[in-house]
Amino acid sequence: MKKAWIVARHEFLVTVKRVWFVVATFVLPFLFAGIGYGMHSVGQRAVEESIATVRNKPLGYVDQWGGLGDRPGFLKYPGETQAKEALLAKAIGSYLIVPEDYLQRGEIQVMTLRRPTLMTAQQPPLPPGVREWLLDAVLKDVTAERLRRAKSPFEPRMVFLDESGAPSQEDVHETEKRALSAYAFFMLLFMSIFTSSAYLLQGMAEEKENRVMEMVLSSITPDQLMLGKLIGLGSAGLLQMAVWSTMSIVTLVLLAMDLAVAPVSFALCFVYFLLGYVLFGSLMLGFGALGTNLRESQQMASIWSFLGASPAMIVIALFEAPQGTVARVFSYIPFTAPTTMMFRYVIDPKGTPIYDIAGSMLLLVASTWFALRISARLYRAGLLLYGKRPGVKEIWRWMLQSRT
Repeated sequence: MKKAWIVARHEFLVTVKRVWFVVATFVLPFLFAGIGYGMHSVGQRAVEESIATVRNKPLGYVDQWGGLGDRPGFLKYPGETQAKEALLAKAIGSYLIVPEDYLQRGEIQVMTLRRPTLMTAQQPPLPPGVREWLLDAVLKDVTAERLRRAKSPFEPRMVFLDESGAPSQEDVHETEKRALSAYAFFMLLFMSIFTSSAYLLQGMAEEKENRVMEMVLSSITPDQLMLGKLIGLGSAGLLQMAVWSTMSIVTLVLLAMDLAVAPVSFALCFVYFLLGYVLFGSLMLGFGALGTNLRESQQMASIWSFLGASPAMIVIALFEAPQGTVARVFSYIPFTAPTTMMFRYVIDPKGTPIYDIAGSMLLLVASTWFALRISARLYRAGLLLYGKRPGVKEIWRWMLQSRT
């Protein structure tokens, strides 16, 4: 065990002194935040400019229904031909065709030269006041009071009830904050687990490529080496996760923002990180050891990265139904349990059953123990493997054989 601690200390110090580790820990969060904010700002500005070029010009309309009144800034055309000519001549920004059966169907065609994009397809290039203008035409014979109410039929005030039927203190803004917190924890846990596991794989592959593994194994057993690497790089991953968490909290404090996070969420994040890291780290080490170089090692271990990333494909379902069937199934799959269970608890701490948390943890403990046994066998067999990559039958035989 003493030798394993020596390896752990060495791996930890070597990792935290790497330039890439320092950059990933302290620089990348700000870089990603800046890129995300910049892309959002540029995209929003492009949308506004695209729509503004149309909205700043007069709006034309063809009243086939015959019930529309005049409105300043809106130009009436006797037919679609005249309206189209005005649009092509850039005299108007767009024009409406109000059909004869407008009252029955409620459909209006909006004709424009602006090409739709992903961000602007759902935003018709119409100036303000079109909705009110149409309402005035439809309801021109009703009283002013009813007209005002038709334009603003109700102001919803959401009241959530808890399990006892009493009004809850939670509001819509609280729900939005918890959703943001859940996504933040999801990404924090995912990045921490797989960044640390990637360091494990990279370090092991480099040692094999540099042919230093023979010298290392002359003074330490493969099991001690594997344990030391898991502890050392796991500690580096914990340090990285702690730094990211602290930076996030400090940023929120400086921005005078608060996120709805139960204190126990941080303890759960710590436990799920340890279990997830040991599970994926051991599998990546074991299967990565079967490669003869870094590229082959990454190919052998890529299946575990794909399985671990699969909850990202159902994140919308997790947002909409954190206690739904899909979310619960993913909570009991070892490779998806850490991030899925963390997401479910943060977004809905009161609704997440305790037995789901306990069950997912017990399943992870059992799966991690099994993964360590299998990976240790592959690790011992693959450390000194050079030249030819083993076949499926040979890998299967190594997985089943007992330690001799």
